[in-house]
Amino acid sequence: MFFTRKATQSDVSDIAHIHFESWNATYSNLLPKTYRDKENNLSQKMEMWEKVLAITDVNTWIAYDAEDTTVGFISYFKKDHKCEITTLYLLPQYQNLGIGTKLMDSALIDASQCNSCFSLSLWVLKTNLSAISFYEKFGFESDGKCDEELYEDAKIIDIRMVKPL
Repeated sequence: MFFTRKATQSDVSDIAHIHFESWNATYSNLLPKTYRDKENNLSQKMEMWEKVLAITDVNTWIAYDAEDTTVGFISYFKKDHKCEITTLYLLPQYQNLGIGTKLMDSALIDASQCNSCFSLSLWVLKTNLSAISFYEKFGFESDGKCDEELYEDAKIIDIRMVKPL
């Protein structure tokens, strides 16, 4: 059985660890290794999450099991009445168990009821078809906007997906 709750500063280490482990596993076949090595550093993730969790406009939810082991998280920020999901990661061994759905449900309820958001958006790697399929199940649709980054010989393309609330 898994549960969700709002993250606190005491969750920084767990969130950074999950972000590091999951990011590497998720993008192992989708991004060049040199890019992954450059962008995915555990100490940088620790520093980042210490800062992020202190920001009042950022809402982060964690998923944990009966032994209080944190296994995943989702984070979004609010600007005006629009919200954007910035991260949704689960440890690889906990994927496909419905935990991502629990996290997404927590964020959707929080964004619409507690934070008065009119829409929720996110950016996803265009080649991450399993993530795109997951988001589509919640009613997210591509709005045609994309962000391109050239890295060595690779073109990395993120697409934006939006869901009205």
